[in-house]
Amino acid sequence: MRPSIVLTGFLIIILGFLISVGLGYPIDFILIIGILNIIIGIITPKAPGLVFQTEPTSPVKLIVDPVASRSTTYQVVFSDSKLIMKKLAGRTAFVVVALVFAIVGGLVGGLTGYSIGEYVTQRRRDRIRRENTLTTLVQGDIEIPYQSMSQVVLTKNKLTFFSGSGPITMVMSKKYPPMIAQKLRELIPGSSWAGPTSTVA
Repeated sequence: MRPSIVLTGFLIIILGFLISVGLGYPIDFILIIGILNIIIGIITPKAPGLVFQTEPTSPVKLIVDPVASRSTTYQVVFSDSKLIMKKLAGRTAFVVVALVFAIVGGLVGGLTGYSIGEYVTQRRRDRIRRENTLTTLVQGDIEIPYQSMSQVVLTKNKLTFFSGSGPITMVMSKKYPPMIAQKLRELIPGSSWAGPTSTVA
């Protein structure tokens, strides 16, 4: 369950009642939208966050989800020799959906557009798991061997590095870097790091 989306649904319903009482507008449509948000929130699980693999033989050592990079949301998979950025959703499409709903339905529409965007992102996670493509590339994914990285820097909410395709910055929750710093030091060669103080600054 995604509590934030469920809460959004209840807020929309409360807003509908206030509009109905204050302005006399019918509440039916807003009530339906509020209930839709609550249903979406109930059926949409929380994002995985951090997943550490403790099984030594597993090809996956760490998963960070969600991560934002270049206007796209990814699920980032770290193995022994490379990382794979599994595309979940394009942020541009995400914003467009919310904007379209906002134009049609104002604040209520914008909130609902956000909820639907989160639901679609979760469907992509489910598909990756169902098709067992966590360590394989499909359209939109990016694979980067650790050996191709240079100037790796892990800061308060970003992992930045240079590779053959140029600089890549991955933005994540501020609570993640301190939790993954040691694991990344184990996986990414020491010569790639920008310096001893670059783990968390």
